Amino acid sequence: MNENITYIFQGTNYIDLTLYQYGREKCAPLLSCGPAVHNHYLLHYILEGKGLFTIGTDRHYALHAGQAFLICPKSITTYTADKADPWTYIWIEFDGLKIPPFLSDAGLGLKHPIYTPSDPAGARELESLMTAMLEQHSSSLRLLGNMYWILETLIRTSSQRKPPKTGNLQEFYVHEAMMYIERHYNQNISVAQLADWCNLDRSYFGKIFKDTVLVTPQEYIIRYRINTACDLLKNTDLSIGDISAQVGYDNQLHFSRAFKKVMGMAPRDWKKRNRLT
Repeated sequence: MNENITYIFQGTNYIDLTLYQYGREKCAPLLSCGPAVHNHYLLHYILEGKGLFTIGTDRHYALHAGQAFLICPKSITTYTADKADPWTYIWIEFDGLKIPPFLSDAGLGLKHPIYTPSDPAGARELESLMTAMLEQHSSSLRLLGNMYWILETLIRTSSQRKPPKTGNLQEFYVHEAMMYIERHYNQNISVAQLADWCNLDRSYFGKIFKDTVLVTPQEYIIRYRINTACDLLKNTDLSIGDISAQVGYDNQLHFSRAFKKVMGMAPRDWKKRNRLT
């Protein structure tokens, strides 16, 4: 991939969300952009290195790889690569009627322009999606679809994300925990990790989860893994051992015991009874 590339979006008949330009830049030491005013939003995701982002003359943000900074329309901004470790970033220029509420849900805006992921996995997911933009140029709809995906990931993985304005706050936290389980069920997830993800006390988190879902977080994790295992048993030719590993069990015996406790029979017996032919 070239170090510095820019693409211009060719689609124009979009109101809710549209793209203007996007690209990648590997900056020279102390390379500075601005002071300048932009007509649209620009999101810069830092792949490597460091730099300084300034709004006006007095708001300075020292940033590093894995973070992103948002430039809002009509604001005066300057951003400068570090002298010793200059940054490389992917950038996207975009706008539309739906953009302000999307960014607000992510906790981003003129007053809070810095995206910091809740965990490293979120940063990697956002990086992967933005990198994919650089490889898609033939279809404007596909590019827009990818941009919606980027915004959804920005909201979901932002450490500043906001709870929805309507609905039950406890349900919001439980939903966040369930989404985390969906992405990490094949890892060693603890209740403490889930509570930390939701920024809640462990005991309080466990209570609201059980009150909402009617099972404990640990029971929900086990059921999610076993349901996933059932799908693999029914639809693939993977061995019991491979399926055990895929759903987060290093020990096949532990998997078989958990499976039998939930499903009432051993994995092999369940497969014989439910296998699709």
